[in-house]
Amino acid sequence: MAPANTELRNWHDWTDPDFFATDRQRESRFVPLFLRQILPRHLLQTRLTLTGWCLIFVSFGLGIAAYNTASNILFLTLSLLLSSLVLSGILSWINFRKLQWVLQAPTHLKVGEVGMAEVDLANGKAWFPSMAICFRVDTEMSEATERLYMHQALSAGESCKLEWTFVPKRRGSFQLRLSGVQSQFPFGFLQKTIGSDSETSVLVWPARIDYDFTAAPGGQRISAGASRQNAGLGNDLLNIRPYERGDPPRLVHWKATARMQRLMIRQLAQEGESGYHLQLDPDANRWTAEQFEVLCSLACSLAEDLFHLSRLETVTIGDSGTMPVRSIHDLHDFFDQLARLKRQPAAVEVQSYVRSNRLTFRPCGESGVAIYVEANQAGQTHS
Repeated sequence: MAPANTELRNWHDWTDPDFFATDRQRESRFVPLFLRQILPRHLLQTRLTLTGWCLIFVSFGLGIAAYNTASNILFLTLSLLLSSLVLSGILSWINFRKLQWVLQAPTHLKVGEVGMAEVDLANGKAWFPSMAICFRVDTEMSEATERLYMHQALSAGESCKLEWTFVPKRRGSFQLRLSGVQSQFPFGFLQKTIGSDSETSVLVWPARIDYDFTAAPGGQRISAGASRQNAGLGNDLLNIRPYERGDPPRLVHWKATARMQRLMIRQLAQEGESGYHLQLDPDANRWTAEQFEVLCSLACSLAEDLFHLSRLETVTIGDSGTMPVRSIHDLHDFFDQLARLKRQPAAVEVQSYVRSNRLTFRPCGESGVAIYVEANQAGQTHS
């Protein structure tokens, strides 16, 4: 009985409709196993297409005609049709055998940016290729389920990538799912479906927004475009760069010059340009739903521009504590918090430990947001 049980288990590996499901159950009895091929409970792994049903009806008609006429030609034709149906099922099983796939996506995007996810597909078979594979992918960012087609055959031992582009419409954390894999290979008589639990998450940051910001009357004006660091004649070291004609000799960095074997100059930060401390209050009594989304976009845009100007010191969201911003990773952590931020129904008491250059936000009009430095308005969003 042992060889028979081993053979039954091996046969069961590819005939079980729930074999590729996450919560599959192993069945060792023959009769329940046979019935589950006809009426699968969880996932319809193999079903007849319209062409397959036509083949069944034609075969049924040929069978009746063959028995009534006792024609060998009709019997041969009937055998050919039935064997093609059986061959279709066998080749369909071989097509999916040792086929592996992984869904990969960017960890973060901004609203309105084009994101690209990839399905890494690898064929682990030693001899047979895989053909005509279709992946069903869906996400909470889009109501429609899209299909990714493998247009070329994947030879044995090779791999390929299928690209899926999408555009997030709102901020937040979203799941990208690979919900199923289908194929009608080789003749289109049967459609074989395999369940898949492959998924990944994407964090969508707030979108860029146009705004005006003036640090002080007569001071520097910051726009929503790309910014760059400004060099000055202060005392804080900003960067070390190669010597350019006209640089004062007193700015030569002798240690870097000896190490690089060429003249290197100290680039100093502009004196008097102190950093800002951004504070954001998510009080639901202050912000409407539309204004709150504008607030998140404005805080994201302003923080990014100030960081590239080396003038962003700390950020604070509600009562979560002050977070220093010293690197791009700290800035991205702040963006991650903005992506998940929601209005808080209770009023939040923002505790401030800084005495100057506090950036706060207040409603402006029906959908606008104003920027305040201490008690003075320094900018606002474009209407």
